[in-house]
Amino acid sequence: MIIFQDEPDPIFLAIVDEALADVREVHLVRYREGYRPTRAERRDLDESYRDLFPEPVPFFTRRELVRVIDRLRRASRDERRRYELTDYHWLVFYSCLQLYCDLHNDGATASGDQVGPYEIEHIDFDAMVDRFFFDTDFLMGATLLSAEEAAPGQLLVTRQAWKIAARLRPEAKDLRVVEVACSRGSEGGRESVRRVPASGYVGPYPLRERDEGEDG
Repeated sequence: MIIFQDEPDPIFLAIVDEALADVREVHLVRYREGYRPTRAERRDLDESYRDLFPEPVPFFTRRELVRVIDRLRRASRDERRRYELTDYHWLVFYSCLQLYCDLHNDGATASGDQVGPYEIEHIDFDAMVDRFFFDTDFLMGATLLSAEEAAPGQLLVTRQAWKIAARLRPEAKDLRVVEVACSRGSEGGRESVRRVPASGYVGPYPLRERDEGEDG
């Protein structure tokens, strides 16, 4: 499992898995396994990639992004281990989730409201980012460089965030998914996960937290 800022519930994990799979199969690969696209088809795929994913384009070719997504899916599905991501991974996550949520909310995915075992009405992308992402330093770009120039050494950001701001492609070590020791997590986070249904209709997501005085 990937380490997020808040303990992920099964609905969020289903959204993550569907988003990564949808981006990979529908927008980056598109053709069935074993089929070799023609040169014109590959060119169309690359052009579509550049149009749909402006944030990752400076750092990954389409094929490189497919490999990163495959790595993220394996890590997110591993229930025995916990993995820490770099800002390059978070950038990919952000882009995939953003596109998927936009399409889902517009009713433009093949599965309609169905997301894994859940039926979800509207997905609030910004609320998910606020809850599960540690930060979005990877989006700051030139603003980050200007802030460092104004206050040298005062910003607490990762090496990968600096490289993204400088538009530098990742090295192999920037794309390592690092296994870390399991932490207990917050009691509140575990309680929230326990309240999530295993399947079925859930309405909009994230789920509204119940007030203490509410029934049920």
